[in-house]
Amino acid sequence: MLLAYIAIFAAAPAQCPPVRLSAEGGAKTFITRFANNSDGFRRTSANFAKAYAKACAEGLFKTKPLVSVKDKRLYLSNAPNANVASIYASKRRMLLEYPFIAGGKTNVPTADELHEAIYCAVHGASAKEQEESGRCLPD
Repeated sequence: MLLAYIAIFAAAPAQCPPVRLSAEGGAKTFITRFANNSDGFRRTSANFAKAYAKACAEGLFKTKPLVSVKDKRLYLSNAPNANVASIYASKRRMLLEYPFIAGGKTNVPTADELHEAIYCAVHGASAKEQEESGRCLPD
């Protein structure tokens, strides 16, 4: 019986502070395509939820939350020239930067891209990883 309880407890996902995405500010095209009720925003939110759940289950937030407990939001920021998704603090806000609108085309980050951005924001790559593969070094 005790082993069954331990197996159920181990399989249960870790509890991580909730994070909400928010698309505020930016160019009119970005706001139109990523407004909180748009298809682009819904798809980004779904992919973020998958990536966040995976990162939570992996224990990535044990020592550092992704966003402040006070704000609980991650703000989408269009970066047309970005080559990867990046999450970083800017003026007391956490931003998710991505080429959401680039060359007139709408882009939605995948769950894998978002997981990598989460990993880099809270854990980071070792100096060796950065040197050998460029991991967590956005251009």
